[in-house]
Amino acid sequence: MARILIVDDEPADRHLMQQALQKEGHELVAAATAAEALEEARREPPDVVLLDILLPDANGLETFEQLRALDPHLPVVFVTASGSSNQVIQAMQLGALDYLVKPLRVADVRQAVQHALDVRNMALAEPIRQPMPAGADGDVIIGRSPAMQKVYKDIGLVATQDVTVLIRGESGTGKELVARAIYHFSRRSDGPFLAVNCAAIPEPLLESELFGHEKGAFTGADRRRIGKFELCDGGTLFLDEIGDMPLVLQSKLLRVLQDQTFQRVGGNQTIKTDVRILAATNQDLEALVREKRFREDLYYRLNGYTIFLPPLRERDGDVDLLADFFRQQACRDLHKDVQGFSHETLELFHRYPWPGNVRELQNVVRHAVLKATGPVIIPECLPRTLLDFATTSGKSAAGANQEVTRATRLDVEARIEERLRSESNHVYDDVIGPVEELLVERTLEYCQGDRDAALQRLGVNPSQFRSPAVLKLLDLDHAAGGMDSLIQPGMTMEAIEREAIRRALAHSGGKRVEAARNLGISVRTLQRKIREYGLDPDLGSK
Repeated sequence: MARILIVDDEPADRHLMQQALQKEGHELVAAATAAEALEEARREPPDVVLLDILLPDANGLETFEQLRALDPHLPVVFVTASGSSNQVIQAMQLGALDYLVKPLRVADVRQAVQHALDVRNMALAEPIRQPMPAGADGDVIIGRSPAMQKVYKDIGLVATQDVTVLIRGESGTGKELVARAIYHFSRRSDGPFLAVNCAAIPEPLLESELFGHEKGAFTGADRRRIGKFELCDGGTLFLDEIGDMPLVLQSKLLRVLQDQTFQRVGGNQTIKTDVRILAATNQDLEALVREKRFREDLYYRLNGYTIFLPPLRERDGDVDLLADFFRQQACRDLHKDVQGFSHETLELFHRYPWPGNVRELQNVVRHAVLKATGPVIIPECLPRTLLDFATTSGKSAAGANQEVTRATRLDVEARIEERLRSESNHVYDDVIGPVEELLVERTLEYCQGDRDAALQRLGVNPSQFRSPAVLKLLDLDHAAGGMDSLIQPGMTMEAIEREAIRRALAHSGGKRVEAARNLGISVRTLQRKIREYGLDPDLGSK
């Protein structure tokens, strides 16, 4: 039996973690402050700590260092409502074992604790690492999706290790941002950072760009030129689109990676350098190796550690964050005051596949801000590419409900089924998994199993089910029409949720505790929803 210390100032979150772990037979100790946590750790050392990063009396990162001072091998899993890449990277650099973002899943908590215990038992705890250098701006990557959390963890783990890193991902996913984050959090952050796009420079000039040349080395070489490897001594060199590097230069690059020496073009002097290489590509390097277009030995040299950057279509929930970040950025650059996006615009953003990824989204938002004449970006402000997609995918630029294509329907069905499967152990306050399951199940039942009709009747963006508080409401109003009266064609999830809460309040005569119980949510969540939707808590309407 292990002793688990849970440190969180939110009672609901402490209770959730205790519920998740009590069946495992562990000894559970809870603390609401850093002081209580340190007192418990000194009284009897825990085997694993679940630590909130935002505590009322101290910063979680500082508390982590104090806990590890008591026991250098203590596995610590950070738990927080913040998805800041800066915090994730700092936590991983300090030696945190894992990082869970609220709202929590029971299965994730159990898995993280079991992994921590395995690490503890095998004595494989990471050493404490140095915190982020003062003044370094590491929070330049936007995203809270699980896929991006994995990227943040990878950056934190590898940044301070002086190894070659290969960053892989589609065009426009932000590979150079990852490279710069690694540089900022590395021990070379005081040295230079230089970037070379191997695909953008003609082959005859690329060798001189990288290694420099002597005067008279070729026609037009009227003076000595210092190359990037020489200029970057003591720093970090980022080689973008490494898959496009000519084979001849690949051999010379391999030499630098092996012994950190090279010669300028046309020169005989061997130059010693100390450069860390970060490389990136959107190509299938393994296929290039098989086709003899990329050296196998160089491939293995570059692949010291690989970070896979997900495409935007696989970053659930990040589109809204990125779009708003780019909106603020564009407003600042273009001196405009555009305050947000219409519902129809965001719905189109969610459905669009973003083949150009984050770079395309940034360009789209900048175009829209430039074109906007009012305070809100509507679909008509978007580039023709997205408007054409809206038409061909079954929805007009204004967001009217039309039949979606079969390919989109299949994708939506797969997302719903996956979400419902994952919700079986999903227990937290603001997003209630069983509500979503009940709503989808009853809509399918109402439509006699016709999925297309059910999706159309739900009137939502199915790829972003948010589990609104509808729970028992569908059972409360059969006499008034039940399902048919609650869910009307074209209603959004927010509209369904608002109507559900209004009816619950009316049914309970304005009694919040009863209404919350009928909805399957906490009173605190109900109060917040009442404020958000402008509902009158006594009469159920306003």
